[in-house]
Amino acid sequence: MSLLAACLVVSCATAPDSPGAEADGRPPAAAADAGIERVVLQAYRAIGDRHLYEPNFRNLSVEAYRGFASSDSALVLEASDGSLTVKRNGKEIVSRPAPADTTDGRAWGSTLTELMAGSIEASPALQQVDRQVLIRQAMTATTKQLDRNSRYADPDEAKDNRFQRDGGGGIGITVERTDEKRILIRAVQEGSPASRAGVQVGDQILAIDSDSMIDRPLSDVVAKLRGAVGAPVSMTVLRPAQGAELTLAMKRARIVPTTVVYERRGDVALIHLTGFNTATTDNLRAALDKAKADIGKDLAGLIIDMRSNRGGLLDQAQSVSEVFIADGTIFSTNGRHPDSKRTYRGSNGRASGPQLPIVVLMNGGSASAAEIVAAALQDRGRAVVIGTTSYGKGTVQTVVRLANEGELILTWSRLQAPSGYTWNELGVLPNICTSKVGEASKLGVASVDSNHNSLIRWHALRNPTPQEVSDLRKICPPGEAAPEADVDLAIRLLRDRPLYAHAVQSATFQATARP
Repeated sequence: MSLLAACLVVSCATAPDSPGAEADGRPPAAAADAGIERVVLQAYRAIGDRHLYEPNFRNLSVEAYRGFASSDSALVLEASDGSLTVKRNGKEIVSRPAPADTTDGRAWGSTLTELMAGSIEASPALQQVDRQVLIRQAMTATTKQLDRNSRYADPDEAKDNRFQRDGGGGIGITVERTDEKRILIRAVQEGSPASRAGVQVGDQILAIDSDSMIDRPLSDVVAKLRGAVGAPVSMTVLRPAQGAELTLAMKRARIVPTTVVYERRGDVALIHLTGFNTATTDNLRAALDKAKADIGKDLAGLIIDMRSNRGGLLDQAQSVSEVFIADGTIFSTNGRHPDSKRTYRGSNGRASGPQLPIVVLMNGGSASAAEIVAAALQDRGRAVVIGTTSYGKGTVQTVVRLANEGELILTWSRLQAPSGYTWNELGVLPNICTSKVGEASKLGVASVDSNHNSLIRWHALRNPTPQEVSDLRKICPPGEAAPEADVDLAIRLLRDRPLYAHAVQSATFQATARP
């Protein structure tokens, strides 16, 4: 879950060290596994420098080794105060002094890689395991000791993450695998190579470049369709409506996945915001322009649907908020690294979006960047939030690109709303909890005010205990559904200007948004 995937806010991407030649004089096992060594050392440096909490590398190293060696049950690590010793079938194979400082990531990383190299040399089982698998086992065990949002992405997953964030060569379609193992096209991006070639929603992919895709996993299909910008690709599809097979030729273009979809609901603009990548703010502005042209002077308001939006890029959360917030605080971040301590403010002087009523839809799957936008608009009196309590991911992750082209997604700061509260673990509380209202016709002052006292308490908390978090989240329990009732309530509220103004005031009167 990102402010990514993923989750995961993702920001401050860090380029990996450039691959280089192996150092002279290295023991043969270490030289053979320089990839593992480089990844571990790079990861440990990043964790030591940037993680939100000061890490205990002794604990991390013990768990990392156990993950790394999990493919050989005969390997055992014995950790004493002064040494780390690896035995296989009871026989010592490598031993190293334990670094004295548990916060010294470089020293512990070096010790760990030496234990790993000696273990590979002594273990036929490890020698048979792909090195990327060993790295994944070690890094996954490491990140599990950090926090719930730090994680490791192997090279294939990291490549897909980069495509989702930044775009890449493709044809502009969304595909899914059905229960019958068919690969169907569910969306075609406007103006994309697929659109120009005549690809339609509902087409079934049979082959790509004459290579059959029948019974192939979805990941294979996606990999075949992506490639260098300008490179040709052909796709054979079955069009059920015609009962015909068609082979369509096209050239790949730079594609940034669509995260913004506009839908007209009478005099209301419904904008589905599904993620935050490099194109989100520009596409949101385009959607707003389209809504204004489509509905004209009768435009009653905007619904920003961020239900099940898992987040994305931090800078896009800021710029999306700036579309509606002219100046003043949007959010703040605070962590151990000096660069993580920042206050993000609107800098436009005048919000570029129309000054119309806004309703934000959230649910328990709304996280990270989505929560930044919802909390900012709610605190600053620019929107009413409807739905359920959100996920509660109030931390920022930095992405470290590793030497093996994998990624370390590392938590490095906490987020704060303009009023000063942090929603990590807690979530953003909606002004109006859908489950407490029912039908839109029943929406009134009483239902708007039902969360009044809860919002006061919510925004006043600075360091809630786990019990306080648990109790507060029961007020409007997080839900994963996206009911049409949320949209109905939003439309009803936008058309009742006095009630909308009352709902905004009920959330913002206690928010001390700083100028």
